Order: sequence, then C-alpha cells, then structure tokens
Amino acid sequence: MAETTTTSSALRRMESVRRHILPASKPVLHQNPLSAMRLDPSPVIIGGMVLDIHAKPSMQPHPGTTVPGMVKYISGGVARNIAECIYKLETRLFMISVVGNDMAGDFLLKYWRSAGLSTDGILQVDDVTTPIVSNVFDGNGELIVGVASVGAVENFLSPSWIYQFCLHISTAPLLMLDANLSPESLEAACKIAHESGVPVFFEPVSLVKSSRIAPIAEYITYTSPNEIELVAMANSLSAPKKYSFVKMEQFKNKTKAVDYLFKMLKPAMFFLLEKGIKFLLVTLGSNGVFVCCKECTSLMKVQRKYEMMSFSTPVREKLEQCFPSNMLINLPREGSSRTYVFHLPAVSASVVSLTGAGDCFVGGVISALCGGLDMVQSVAVGIATAKASVESEANIPDKFSVATIADDAKRTLLSAKTMWCQ
Repeated sequence: MAETTTTSSALRRMESVRRHILPASKPVLHQNPLSAMRLDPSPVIIGGMVLDIHAKPSMQPHPGTTVPGMVKYISGGVARNIAECIYKLETRLFMISVVGNDMAGDFLLKYWRSAGLSTDGILQVDDVTTPIVSNVFDGNGELIVGVASVGAVENFLSPSWIYQFCLHISTAPLLMLDANLSPESLEAACKIAHESGVPVFFEPVSLVKSSRIAPIAEYITYTSPNEIELVAMANSLSAPKKYSFVKMEQFKNKTKAVDYLFKMLKPAMFFLLEKGIKFLLVTLGSNGVFVCCKECTSLMKVQRKYEMMSFSTPVREKLEQCFPSNMLINLPREGSSRTYVFHLPAVSASVVSLTGAGDCFVGGVISALCGGLDMVQSVAVGIATAKASVESEANIPDKFSVATIADDAKRTLLSAKTMWCQ
C-alpha cells in the first residue's frame, strides 16, 4: 500500500513538470482505487459532492468589513447530502459523482470512506477544482448569501461516465438525480432507468436549475420542488410562461396558509401531472408538504424485482401498526383516473440551521420507499427526517433517532388530509 502511494505521488510530480514544458492537454480523468466489486440492488444517487464553507457571524454583520464568528468546512452537495442521509437511515446505496484531485476532494472522499461507503462511482479529475459552495448565515441560521462553484459536476459527470454504471442503475429500486447534472447527462441516466422500469426521483436543486426537468419530464416518477421551483418547472414546459406564485401575507392560521398555497399552486401542480410526472412532493417549509398524483397504480410503493431492502425496521413496524389496513387518507386505488392532492403538515422543531433540511426530506422519502412504505407514509418519514436536520448544525445529523422519526412521522400522518380528489 505504501509503495502504491509513493508511486502515485511520484507520477503526480512528473505530471506537474510535464505541464510546464509541454503544450496543454485535456485534463486527465481517473477513477478512485476500486474496492472489490459487489453489485447489490441499491438506490443509485447521481449528482454533486460539494465542500460547503459555512460562515456564521457572532454579531450583526456590517458591509465592507469583517466581524467575529465561526467558519467551518462541511461535506455538502445536494446529492451527497441525500446519499449520506439514506445511509444513516440504514439503507445501502451507490453514489455516482465527481471531485477534483485537490484538498477539497480529498476531504470529501476521506469522509465518504470513513463511513464505509463505496467510491467506485466517484470520478476524480486532475486540474479541476472540487465543487465548493460558500454560505454566510445570520445569527438565526438563515442563509444571507451563498456563492457556488459547481462547474465540475456539469462538465465531467458526463453520459460516458454514467454509462459505465448501467448495471447499477438498471437493477436499482430507484434512481435519484440532482439538477446540477448537464441536460445530456440527465437524459442519459433517465433513459437507462426507463429501459429497465426503474423509477426516477428528480431533485430541482435551485430556481435556475429546476427548469432542466423540461426535456426529461416524461421519465420522472418523483420530484420535490418548493413553491418557486414548482412554478419554474411548469413554466419551462409551457409557452408562453403563464404560471406565477405570489408570496403570501403572513397567516397566523395554518389552515388558511395551506388553503392559500393550494389555490396559488394548483394550476402549476396539475399542469406538471399532465406532462407525465407521477408524484409531485411540493415542499412548503413550515407549512408542510403537498403530495400530488394522478392515475395512480402500484407506484404507491416502489416496484422491486428483488427482496425488500433493509430500512429502519422500528419505523416501518411502528407506522404499519398505526395504519395496518386503512389510512386516514384515502389513497388512490390501482387504475384510478382521479387527481389527488394530500397535505401533510410539518412537525414543530427547535430550529438551529435550515441548511440540509430539504436534502434530509428527500433522503427520508427515498429510504422509506425502498423499505416498502407507501408514498404518503414515506413523505411523513421525510418530514420527520427534515425536522431532525433543522435541529442540528450539520447538513446531516451525526445520528438519527429511529424512535423519534417514527413518532414524528406518526404525528404527521394523523394530521394529514385530502385537499383534492376529482
């Protein structure tokens, strides 16, 4: 092992010398050292691994000068966060991503390997900067401003790299894509999944990148936009752009707030369902989640051709004991042609940081779906997982309490209601 490390170091020094005396060439791509290949059916996560730099002032910041505070490095990236959350919910997974051959890349890979996770699908790129996001927060944990440099994901997480993992994707219970991928890579991954009947979860990432769903909408089973991402996605598929969202006045009454949001978002939600998306999980922050679906079939549970994956058994058992044969929500039956919208409320939390809450929501949903829970139960688990995230300073909590997630999910399910059924 020491000999291998020394040889690798010497090769990098030689390459550095070569770059100074020879004309520039294309960056060298190489895979991380492979562990023994073991292909177990696992959800596949494709997207960004990012080094997050978090800055939180200890006093009111003043423009044009520095203030005391805390600055720290955190493993981040939408896809990476979701993958870590899934892993900590006791579901195995396979990650396809890219990092640079630099300090930030080493930091991310060291953390990944320390958790016992495979780096087989993670591409290292010489002469390219690992994706970095620098965030500045206020004293309440709210983001003031952030600057993202994630070009490596779009430039090097290419269709050719993704095609190398066709077998992983085609045998997966679910494929998750984040919108940092280039349109070409998104389409390539979707087509591989579609040919094998693998459901696809699209994570919009941001307002700007959410529109990348337009060419692949017909392949998408699940997607989890917030209000403004939802409208952007609908407008990317419509001409002229006719959908809008007006931020509501502050409602003291939660019911009125939810009713207002439904009225505002219903046109965009129903339009996206018409475009072929099977399940819309519209995240509403402290107002919970809308679950929208049309013509539901057995997709209420992830279709699998293999033995059920391991998921936190106490969560599944507790929820199934609460709702053994009938839910408080009338779920669509197979062959239903109706459109349904359910509302699941958020669980009250002692907020420490909101960074990572959305990623933990998606991670909780995917882990629960792969564990055999239905769509609405899985969203309840996602909401409970997001609550654990906002009560932690880290993007992903060091450890999840299965019992607490089960209790919070149960509380959410007991308060869920049908908003629309026609």
